[in-house]
Amino acid sequence: MNRRRLPVWALVIIDLAAAAVCVGLVLLVMYVVPQGSTVEQVEDEDETAQFSLPSSADGSGVDLGVEPASTNDWSHADTLSLAAEQEEITSFLAAEKARETLQEYTGEQTELTIEQVSCTIDSEPVVYFVADVYVSTTKAVKTAFAHNMYGRNIRDFVSSMARENGAILAISGDSYGESDSACVIRNGVLYDSDPATSDVCVLFQDGVMKTYAASEFDADEVIRQGAWQAWTFGPALLDGEGNILEAFHSTEYLNKINPRAAIGYVAPGHYKFVVVDGRQEGYSAGVTMSQLAALMQEEGCMTAYNLDGGKSAVMVYDGKPISQPIGAGRTISDSIYIGADT
Repeated sequence: MNRRRLPVWALVIIDLAAAAVCVGLVLLVMYVVPQGSTVEQVEDEDETAQFSLPSSADGSGVDLGVEPASTNDWSHADTLSLAAEQEEITSFLAAEKARETLQEYTGEQTELTIEQVSCTIDSEPVVYFVADVYVSTTKAVKTAFAHNMYGRNIRDFVSSMARENGAILAISGDSYGESDSACVIRNGVLYDSDPATSDVCVLFQDGVMKTYAASEFDADEVIRQGAWQAWTFGPALLDGEGNILEAFHSTEYLNKINPRAAIGYVAPGHYKFVVVDGRQEGYSAGVTMSQLAALMQEEGCMTAYNLDGGKSAVMVYDGKPISQPIGAGRTISDSIYIGADT
């Protein structure tokens, strides 16, 4: 029996449809289907540096036996050379700030105060939240993966991660799960070691926080030195001595006015968690990268690092958002948190 052959145009359509299905399956696996493994909580019994809380006898909040922060010693030759804008920095620093204390918490390992800060920059309102955090041990600064799983396309709300992990304070992390390359060290465990071209921020067990250019970063070396956490998003904002960097390793889009999240280092055991609301007319516009650097400098930070912002940027206290993310926020792969003392 003779079989009738399909016309050429039909064969072309079938081939295109098959190709579309294959591409769709690849995209589905890469960007939608969760790919990861459950993270086991490991109890680390190694001794780490201990710091005094502000309410302690000496009131210093810093263990005098810990070396002060060292200066980051790297150039910007391998960055995108997006220069810090002095005019934007000046406009931020010149703005009159109204501060309101929203929350205070005192525990055995942690003391923190959360303030809401409001100002006007270039005729636009800006609202941001600053958590001034003291811990008696670096291990009080913890991280959580969405659904307690490490991998791609695994997301949850920061508030959910906070409740599941008993956090008193939490902010959005670096969204490692949305990147093809990232250095991921969480709670002392190395999961991935390739930051590609991004700056890396490392919090060490001695309480010091440093930032590195990708070209100078060595995951094995920082692990050897006692890395407790490492984030890959960036850019780094300050030089380790409280000075705003002359240029940021960033993109044009990220450099513009946006909602922000950042973590800052004042001294061993003393950190700043910051979230800037934005893209909300009449409430808060957000800030540029240069203005975020100025903010962290104004807060007394020596080192500071930009985390995932936009709709991801949120600060959560006692399981509930304290900031106002766009459209109630979005799910993210990870968070940074301070556990409530039990």
